[in-house]
Amino acid sequence: MKKEINKLEKIIDALPQLQCKKCTYDDCESYAQAILYSNESISKCEPGANQTKNLLQKLINGEADFEEFRIENYQIAHIKYDECIGCTICIKVCPVDAIIGARRKQHYIINDKCNGCELCIEQCPVDCMEMIHNDSQLSWIWPSAKSEDSKARYYRKLARANHEKNTRDIINQEEKIKQYLKLAIEREAKKREFLDR
Repeated sequence: MKKEINKLEKIIDALPQLQCKKCTYDDCESYAQAILYSNESISKCEPGANQTKNLLQKLINGEADFEEFRIENYQIAHIKYDECIGCTICIKVCPVDAIIGARRKQHYIINDKCNGCELCIEQCPVDCMEMIHNDSQLSWIWPSAKSEDSKARYYRKLARANHEKNTRDIINQEEKIKQYLKLAIEREAKKREFLDR
């Protein structure tokens, strides 16, 4: 079991940590699990391309040492500010919290946190987003501190979303209980009223 967990971790680390869903899975970890446990194709990582495919094959065969991979001249997202309507869709879909803003307010990209996944581009309802040349980072490198930060930011966002969902569920449950008690009290009051006649 420990050997399988180790292998899974190596497969996850072999992926670029963009969480871009281009492989058709929700994130790099889901894709890695499908490779290891469901015989998924190792050629579905579009950003990693052949370099990732080759490393994954070696990892599966148990014969790989890690190398440093890179996506040359990776681009980052940019918002055309005068066209942004402040819908917050891009904020919700960004896997690494690289977009800030509020409803009906201007949104901004945190350039050094954007990993170039392109999810926001596809989801923008007014096409006010585009991919542009990244002046500060010419290559996306993995494994690296930047790819690890991208992975960590993704998992923090997931944890926050789960916490918010659990909180909403608790509030909804409490509201249902209050409503149930209110109706029960009303029923009992009507019974008493009927019996007192």
